[in-house]
Amino acid sequence: MCGIFGYFNYMGDGKSILQRMARQQIHRGPDSEGSFIDGAFGFGIRRLSIIDLVTGDQPICNEDKTIWVVCNGEIYNYLELNETLKKKGHVFHTNSDVECIVHLYEEYGIKAVEELNGMYGLALYDKRLKKLFLVRDRLGIKPLYYSSGNGVLLFSSELRSILATGLVDSSFDWNAISYFLDQLYIPTPFSPFRAIKKIKPGCIMEVTGEGSPFVEEKPYWDIKNVPGDTTDLSENEAVERLTFLLNDSSKIQLRADVPICVFLSGGIDSSAVVAFASLHVSKPLRTYHVYFDGATQKLDEREQARMVAQRYGTDHSEVRVGRDDFKRLIPRIIWHLEEPFGDLATVPTFIISEMARKDAKVCLNGSGGDELFAGYPHHDQPFSVRRAIAGALEIAGMADHVRTAFGKYVSPWSKLFPEYRDIRHRQRPEDKGKTFPGDKRNRLMARDIDGYLQSNVLFLLDKIAMAVSLEGRVPLLDHRFVETAAHLSSRMKIQNGERKHIFKKILEPYLPGEVLYRKKEGFGAPLTDWLDDETTGILRKIVKSGLLKKEKMMRLPERSIDSLAGWDLWKIACLDLWAGILAKPCDCPRNNTLMDYM
Repeated sequence: MCGIFGYFNYMGDGKSILQRMARQQIHRGPDSEGSFIDGAFGFGIRRLSIIDLVTGDQPICNEDKTIWVVCNGEIYNYLELNETLKKKGHVFHTNSDVECIVHLYEEYGIKAVEELNGMYGLALYDKRLKKLFLVRDRLGIKPLYYSSGNGVLLFSSELRSILATGLVDSSFDWNAISYFLDQLYIPTPFSPFRAIKKIKPGCIMEVTGEGSPFVEEKPYWDIKNVPGDTTDLSENEAVERLTFLLNDSSKIQLRADVPICVFLSGGIDSSAVVAFASLHVSKPLRTYHVYFDGATQKLDEREQARMVAQRYGTDHSEVRVGRDDFKRLIPRIIWHLEEPFGDLATVPTFIISEMARKDAKVCLNGSGGDELFAGYPHHDQPFSVRRAIAGALEIAGMADHVRTAFGKYVSPWSKLFPEYRDIRHRQRPEDKGKTFPGDKRNRLMARDIDGYLQSNVLFLLDKIAMAVSLEGRVPLLDHRFVETAAHLSSRMKIQNGERKHIFKKILEPYLPGEVLYRKKEGFGAPLTDWLDDETTGILRKIVKSGLLKKEKMMRLPERSIDSLAGWDLWKIACLDLWAGILAKPCDCPRNNTLMDYM
């Protein structure tokens, strides 16, 4: 896991540009730094060493130094690929998982990425052709931003590195920010800045030419076009195939030369990760669980997590999160998120990541199970567009705003943000209208994978884990497992109102019934408990004095601000905090609390 960055067709001081970009990503790669420059092209990396700690520094090149690569992420099947490539005569100079990429490119060209099983945002430079390829993994587990303008292309794992070059316009994209107000995150391909975009998951961006680079983005993977068909499998056949794939995914995602741990929430997804990972380790796994201070029994899953930890003999730790942690950590979290992002699961995720980082450099977690196997409430309701969108808002923590689209409730943002009104009537970027014809539930799950999973769940995991230099891996999102699960008939995923039916069948030999058949609870934070009178007052003062008051909210009377509460208040305060923190280039506000921004 690392942070990569670079430029194409920049005629100035390239070394200085790379140094500025590198400084913004030390948290992503505290172990080493490297770069390569070839005329008007240059790229670099800040490395968090996971595999081949001694000789695995990047950039990495092929035998004659004509192909160069930097990669943020992991290639899990590198051992198998290396063996095949060595038989073809390729000479390896490291034991890194990344070196196979340059040799694969020599064999297959850029189609080589189709051979990779992993999570990655990578840049590959062909010195002979003066051509750059930017590639993002199939599910969007790892980020990759770019900006193309004035004849120069910039790219990076983080927004801040691109802004630090001073070569791009930092104007806000209010259209993208309106998506945040609607769903608490900004979907791909947008970023909060007009000049910066995200490369789409499963896509290759090809950059060629001099003077004014030609940029073309093409998909190499799409969930609706994967090979093979599993729709006709029997339940027993589906269980057998998925069990094999999850077992293999767990095995290869344990490849590392550093300690690995698991985030164990007590739900079935993270419990499945513990169960299958335990089959491939010789020492007890370390597991970590976070719980909320004063949590109701509904939100408290400590007992279920302890059951799983005891069953598999893990070295189990628990950590508490409460209102004071919210006030203490939010400025630091917003700095690392770089984008307006409202899911308060960031706070418990930050605390558990910080705790785990004391003992490990890699964490496994259970992201993806709900999107693959119909785990959300809107998946089991009779399908309609209204219910589908309402359900998607619910999982984003926005139940109050279901009425915005379908009832008499009028959003306070409609008058302030014309862009917000526009997006309410526009197809969302992740909407897959023609995916899975005839199976409406699978179509809805595909949209959740392309939207909420990628732009909320995986975005959160990458940003927060990397904030403390921790690599997050997701065994349930091995692309082979995803392809098989996504194309199973949705009748296997929901039976008699029971969500995740087929996944539970897989796990019956591995997990106790108290875990498998307990009603699902989310990992979100209890916002109503955290927004007590004192915290609410602080957030209202932030809104009254913040940057957005001058930019967008001058027409909003103070009495209207005083009436803001709950998610409405949190969203606009979050946006204001983000704008204030990002507006001034500064180091991470490690010691600032909410009170410092009133």
